Amino acid sequence: MAVIKIAIYQKNLHKRFTPDEISKIQQSKAHFLLLPEGYPHFFQSANPSDASKHEKEYQDHLLEISEKFSGVILGGSHYRTNEEGKLVSALPIVQSLVLVDFYEKKTPNPELDLGTKPGTTESIFIMGGLRFGVLLGDDLNNQSIWEEFQKENIEIIFHLDTSRNERTYEDDLNFYETLAKTKNIHLIRVCGPSDSIPARSLYASPSGINWKVGKVEEDKDVFKTLSVNVMRSYLL
Repeated sequence: MAVIKIAIYQKNLHKRFTPDEISKIQQSKAHFLLLPEGYPHFFQSANPSDASKHEKEYQDHLLEISEKFSGVILGGSHYRTNEEGKLVSALPIVQSLVLVDFYEKKTPNPELDLGTKPGTTESIFIMGGLRFGVLLGDDLNNQSIWEEFQKENIEIIFHLDTSRNERTYEDDLNFYETLAKTKNIHLIRVCGPSDSIPARSLYASPSGINWKVGKVEEDKDVFKTLSVNVMRSYLL
């Protein structure tokens, strides 16, 4: 068994990290930092195609964090045109001032991800000595991804998400608790508040809900470092 330290930052999608906030991340000495779907989103863009023009600015801000934080950053998501010329919603993965890889969202939201195509990248990564799965937004409902996780015996899954008030706070907790128990996984969800959209970050495991933001924190920035015990996924 290994203990993995995972920092999650429930962060307003439109606000940059301050030097003090980056220092807080650095001091956590976590192995991973998870940022919400849609972070960073600093520009008023009419659509995903327009937003993709700011790809470098989004990535530069993640590299600012990486200057101080040596762990793996799963850096939210932004729109980009990939190597195949397709507009996708992509999750940049950064470590040690290097943009290591992208995870491309496989299940675009028909209302949010206008004009984007389903990604074709792998959903399973090995970094920081950990083998883990990634879900971005509506990928949570993609059965083929879950079948891949089950086939590969993935124990820990990071869900970078955007809450959309489809469930009540209590129903959300019940949903994730049941999912983690049924699939026997550690499932860590991070969201970011934006306008009237709530953020409900949480950590669900086979034993239940290990941590969650409170109802009064749905519209706030919240930083939390979790210690997760993994049996099968740690490789070192």
